[in-house]
Amino acid sequence: MNIPDEAHGGAYRQFPTRPDQYRGSAWDATLGQLFSTAVTHATDRINWYDAKATERAAVAKRIRFMSLLLFALGTLAPILLTFLIKIAAVGKTPNTPSTWLDMIAALPLAEIGYVLLAVAGALVVFDQFFDASGSWIRFRQSQARLEVLLADFRFSWAQAMAQAQGSLIGKERPPSFTAILRDFVIKVEWLAEDETKQWAKRFSQMIDTFDRNPNLKVSLGGSPGAQAGAGPEADADDAGGRAGTTNGGYSAAATSQRSPPPAAHEDERVATVNVRLAIDGIDTLDEGSLRLEVDGTQIDVAGDGFVELQLAPGMDHAIVATGQRAQKAVRAQLQENVTIEDEDKPLTIML
Repeated sequence: MNIPDEAHGGAYRQFPTRPDQYRGSAWDATLGQLFSTAVTHATDRINWYDAKATERAAVAKRIRFMSLLLFALGTLAPILLTFLIKIAAVGKTPNTPSTWLDMIAALPLAEIGYVLLAVAGALVVFDQFFDASGSWIRFRQSQARLEVLLADFRFSWAQAMAQAQGSLIGKERPPSFTAILRDFVIKVEWLAEDETKQWAKRFSQMIDTFDRNPNLKVSLGGSPGAQAGAGPEADADDAGGRAGTTNGGYSAAATSQRSPPPAAHEDERVATVNVRLAIDGIDTLDEGSLRLEVDGTQIDVAGDGFVELQLAPGMDHAIVATGQRAQKAVRAQLQENVTIEDEDKPLTIML
């Protein structure tokens, strides 16, 4: 297979691909190798999120610390220094030698305070735009979800082994170990894809917010002739707009406040939310017996048990899967209420 040796932590370095590895007594060793591959694959993802979360946490904490420090200095330093200068001036005569407070008194303390506050605000905006704090939280959440998936996979594997009593040879209906492996790895990759989509959506929203901010746009003023030719009949709004144009950056802010764009929020245009449903245990069902209903409507399911559903946000949805296993009816139900933030959310229903 054309998979780099170090991809996914080297999980696929010894991936069994030869047909003889899946026959007879070789199957036990192959099954163990496949299990190790899946666990290494997931562990590599967990380690990646752990490392990235630690890295982003350090950046986010530094930014927030510096922002708070600069905010405190910008607020308190001018007030405190002015207070000390006034105290030092009490009883001072013209012949008194100059002190360091006299040199500080000559500085523009108020302006320095404003600069410190501006830098503190810029750090917060920097954090929001590059999403250092948000990525830290998102990476930790993804790491925790992957650890839950890994624990569930290990015990599902143990349950299947117990049902097979450690041997697949001679079993009329052995547990589908390869299906368990495949479902687990796909869930891991779905979770990683979902986290990437959250990052892309967040970053796109921040870019759009900055692009829509009129204070960050460079506007070219109207021609001098057009401004000079304005008659006295011009209404107050037009006059205010022209006055704002002659005052540079104020024009953009005034125009924005006067006629804000009627842009709808992106979330308000979302009619449905796409979720990804995985049905576990379909390989052991009687052929053709699987039925899936969502809110009473039957949904076609592919042979691999994966299906994408379109659900309305903010509503309770009943997802019911039924079938037969060895001529006995089995049924599983899932109640789900999704939000617009659950786009491409992975769901699992056990049969």
